[in-house]
Amino acid sequence: MRLALALCAALACTPAPARRPVDPEALRGVTLGIPPPADARPSPGIGCGQVSQDLSLRAHKLLIAAFSDAGATASNASIGPWVLTVALREATMGPEDERARRTDRPLNEGGPDRSGSGYPTLEQPQQSWFNSGLGNVVVILDATLARDGAVVWRDTVAGHASSPPCIQAIDKVREALSDAVDTVCTQVTAVVRGQSRH
Repeated sequence: MRLALALCAALACTPAPARRPVDPEALRGVTLGIPPPADARPSPGIGCGQVSQDLSLRAHKLLIAAFSDAGATASNASIGPWVLTVALREATMGPEDERARRTDRPLNEGGPDRSGSGYPTLEQPQQSWFNSGLGNVVVILDATLARDGAVVWRDTVAGHASSPPCIQAIDKVREALSDAVDTVCTQVTAVVRGQSRH
């Protein structure tokens, strides 16, 4: 038991992976409009009983920073020579932490047991307090890049992070968001550089 607790504590304290290196000259001279992303999630819940309502605002800040780091002149504009439109589709701690599993039993069955205390006996299977394994944190972004009003690239990008289930839920979702933004930046940079050569 001590080993399991020590392992969970070590995994919870593991720092986020370093951001991908960015060439600060990659988008030099490119003006890129990035309007605030739409939050298209069905609910702000991320699993584990946690809510993250500011995720689209964080996505916008990360996008502006990522493209600025790549040398672009990034703004909030929705019109211009290059415009990147993003929608936040999903942000979850993974399906294993979103809902009760079929095999879970409530902590209290409700009826009195043989002792008359109303609590289930120790021999009776109960809902686990600790899930085993790592949770797969996922953030999904839909991104569309337009040049002079014409769509030149569209993709759905997923960002991932690993976490012990329900530990540092909001921080791990933010880590997955950063991974998704880095992927969008890498793909858009490649498209813009390819289009600029023509």
